[in-house]
Amino acid sequence: MEAITHEVREVFDRLGFGDAVTEITAYQGTTSRIAVHIRGDARMLIGEHGANLAALEHILRKIVQKKFGVEQRFSLDLNDYRMRRMEDLKQDVKSAAKEVRLYRRPVPLNPMSSFERRVVHLLLEEYPDITTESIGQDEERRVVIKPFP
Repeated sequence: MEAITHEVREVFDRLGFGDAVTEITAYQGTTSRIAVHIRGDARMLIGEHGANLAALEHILRKIVQKKFGVEQRFSLDLNDYRMRRMEDLKQDVKSAAKEVRLYRRPVPLNPMSSFERRVVHLLLEEYPDITTESIGQDEERRVVIKPFP
């Protein structure tokens, strides 16, 4: 993880954000997580719905793979954007599940990434009276939460 952290620092330096980086922390787990904190506004680096952050993560994975010859899975988080996004997603899912149970009708969620859709499916696995389905294509792909027949 130390080598990956070093590569993250280098990429931020090359992008001109090296001086803004205040901390880079690596967390080991089932999926490794690298948290980067920068001073000031990180919206440009995060992008709309995290698109720039996802692209940056992809580039870093490719750099690590090429440099070290291994495919290392990790999640890049910037100023806790992804952590906050997961908390918001969990709240949205709980609210939608409550609505499905109350009105017994499907509730479509907003379009989201494949990772976020997977999180939704996993969160609702434990609800025996609810089922989920991914519908749509590309940027419009979303999860629909439905009452189980």
